[in-house]
Amino acid sequence: MAERGRALRSGAQLPLDQQILHVHVAMQNLAHGRPLNEIAEEIGRSRFATARMVRRARELGLIEVRPTMPVPIDADLSARIARQFGLRSALVVATRSTDDAEVREALASVTARYLSETVEEDDVLGVAPGRTLARASREIDQLPSADVVQLTGIGWPRLEEGAEVVSAIGRAAGGATFPLYVPILIDPEAAPILHHPAITGTMRRFRHVRKAFLTIGGWPRSSLLAQILGENGERAGFEERGVVAEIGTTLLDIQGRTVSGLEGRFIGISEEELRAVPLRVAIGGGEWKQQAVLATLRSGLVNVLITDVRTAELALAAER
Repeated sequence: MAERGRALRSGAQLPLDQQILHVHVAMQNLAHGRPLNEIAEEIGRSRFATARMVRRARELGLIEVRPTMPVPIDADLSARIARQFGLRSALVVATRSTDDAEVREALASVTARYLSETVEEDDVLGVAPGRTLARASREIDQLPSADVVQLTGIGWPRLEEGAEVVSAIGRAAGGATFPLYVPILIDPEAAPILHHPAITGTMRRFRHVRKAFLTIGGWPRSSLLAQILGENGERAGFEERGVVAEIGTTLLDIQGRTVSGLEGRFIGISEEELRAVPLRVAIGGGEWKQQAVLATLRSGLVNVLITDVRTAELALAAER
């Protein structure tokens, strides 16, 4: 408030007629999109003098420029994250809640809208099971006609959520649906199940996916895979090797490096197949996924991120 007060006092030092002229020029350029050359000719000034007037009107607080986006997105932070990590785009949801359920709800709403606006006719859309995508799928009523492919197996404590995502989005799209009714992690002796025609048919579709939406698993508190490995007595070994995240069927350390060890057991789209997908959207946020989001960004596995303000700020701070 003090800074704004100083700006207003400085603005008052301009004669009233000059204040009006500065506001007119700035509004014509910023609000109505008129080019500086056209405005300069109208007011009888040079283009450079006109540009200075626009800048000064903002500096003196004579006008305000503020976002009026219809969804709660921090546009500046989104642009900074995308630039820092070389993304196609980022959607940083403007919530600072520390409650994971509230963050998930906010991310799901933005995910539902972005998915709805992104899918095109005859697309092949890949989705993964997960609470955020399950919540997002409930907000999607209709999509352009597209095939929908499930990208990973299902965590057995929540079979209904795994089935919900692909079936709900499949109904909205009206195309062919390719579910993957197999646990996300299998024992080596269960490998023959992967030869079932329904499973091989889905897995063959991975290479045709054009747009992939996956949630990020944050180790150990916000990852179903980590919980399963913990019950099996295997998680400690992976944590010792630095695993903080998984996305698709790829384990990552904090530097974004792939950690091996579950080949043939972790069921779903491979890292190679995922990198070949043109649009790769990662969704994740909240306190227990902050390191996982950073690892995913560093990995280069995705080119669009949907996250929350706190997670985005920490990712930028870590890179600085």
